[in-house]
Amino acid sequence: MTTERVEADLASDPVMVPSAGTSIRAALAPLGDRASAASPDTTHETLLSLLMRHPHLASHFKFAVVRHPWERLVSFFFHARQRLAPTFPQFQAIDRLEAMLRLIDRDVAWLCGMHAVRPQCDFICGANGAPLTDFVGRYEHLAGDFARACRRIGIAAALPRMNASRHDHYAVYYDGWCRDFVADRYRRDIAEFGYAFEIADTAMGGRPGRGPDAAPP
Repeated sequence: MTTERVEADLASDPVMVPSAGTSIRAALAPLGDRASAASPDTTHETLLSLLMRHPHLASHFKFAVVRHPWERLVSFFFHARQRLAPTFPQFQAIDRLEAMLRLIDRDVAWLCGMHAVRPQCDFICGANGAPLTDFVGRYEHLAGDFARACRRIGIAAALPRMNASRHDHYAVYYDGWCRDFVADRYRRDIAEFGYAFEIADTAMGGRPGRGPDAAPP
């Protein structure tokens, strides 16, 4: 889940929900004027916080890319095991998705403080719970939805493939408890963006889950 705030004259300050953020930032950076409204303290400021600091941006075009909640957590698990272990050695002891979800269920601070496990609504919704964006795209249709957003503001940008990971269809990593835990913990995302748990095509052995920014930076 990425939120990108894009204006015709300032396209270099993404407000990112962690999904596809690195790819979208790279695509838009050449179009910016190097001015910055983004917080110096984080690359994942919420859109509400940004608009509170810069109210004039409310009139600018804002879009988000959200990701399937069950798939998002599988992607983060693989990303964390492969790339975050040097920074967070705690991940060395997490060998299964369920183990990570159990820690989230216990609200373990070092893990729950990571942007990638926060609900996506936290980043793009306002105080009333409604999205503050003008357009919400889907990671599952990333190239097409990014192109739609670019057309809305009259720009053309190539979306690079970055931070890709490989894993089977997300459903093969879930048992009953894990599936239900995600359904409850991320119920706002699921309701707001219309997601549902899908069964993997076991006859095909599960399909790979790959693409630009399959895990957060």
